[in-house]
Amino acid sequence: MSRSVIQRTELASAVLDFGTSAIDLSEYATMGLRMVAVGPSGIGKTNAGLLVAEQLAEQGWVCVLVDPEGEIESMYGKAVSGVDALDRRLAKRDEKFVVVAAEDATEFLPYGRAILKSADEERKPIFVMIDEGQVFSASRKRQNDIGEASDLVNQFAERGRKRALDLFLTATGFTGSLHRSIFRTKNLSLIGHQEDPTAWASLAPLFRSAKIQFNDLQALAPGEFFCFSRRGVEKVTMPMAAALKAVAPKAKAITPKLPSTFSQWDRALREMPNGRLDALTQPVVTLLAAVAGLSTQQVLSGNRALQDELETRA
Repeated sequence: MSRSVIQRTELASAVLDFGTSAIDLSEYATMGLRMVAVGPSGIGKTNAGLLVAEQLAEQGWVCVLVDPEGEIESMYGKAVSGVDALDRRLAKRDEKFVVVAAEDATEFLPYGRAILKSADEERKPIFVMIDEGQVFSASRKRQNDIGEASDLVNQFAERGRKRALDLFLTATGFTGSLHRSIFRTKNLSLIGHQEDPTAWASLAPLFRSAKIQFNDLQALAPGEFFCFSRRGVEKVTMPMAAALKAVAPKAKAITPKLPSTFSQWDRALREMPNGRLDALTQPVVTLLAAVAGLSTQQVLSGNRALQDELETRA
């Protein structure tokens, strides 16, 4: 018996705004959305997930935010008191955000089962964001609760397409963090700043066709990601989620201080990607030095450091 292609009508008209780029979700209408954000702490993975949740909530999704550290609850309201409360919220769909407090796999299990049950029965758009995903999804098959939690998260990814269940997980690394099934089924990835050169071995195949190198990942600032979507790879700069922006401390204005010694220029240039270095031709350097008001000594030190760095990378 032939089966028609399952279409997600809500995805057909939805869009995600990533600040410097917009993702048309109609490209995911037959497969659902399975997102992974990868990188060390402090690069903006949680903010990215919350930004997606806020935008999908405005477009008809109920967003379940799994909070292992109590941070999300402070922004989106008190966590549900138990599984029955979660069941009611998912059935009524009268609130855009549902926070689930789960510090570990054991606490997550009953909530995970309830989410999957609701998706099976209701077939209405649910977005699940799982922060610190490695707490609930083991990289290898394990016994007891972490194994069962991994299986549940895998089911979110594998069965969500037909159940209007979309997924976002944050992870500290591309390997050794989430279960390999998650990385196999993901269809939208955010790769952020990387410090560990050993991570490049697993990341390099993703970036090869885009000619992006490890030093390009090192140069990413917080909130910047290389986004792998259905249309390819592009660099995006995420704005801050509204709820996070409301509680974030205001940053103090910092007066930039230009390098003056060779060692300062050398350190600054080592952090720059190849494309930027290649653009520093002598006419460009002369113009920038004049605009910035650099002293003769600063220009000489900078030119020496630039030549050294170019020879090192040749």
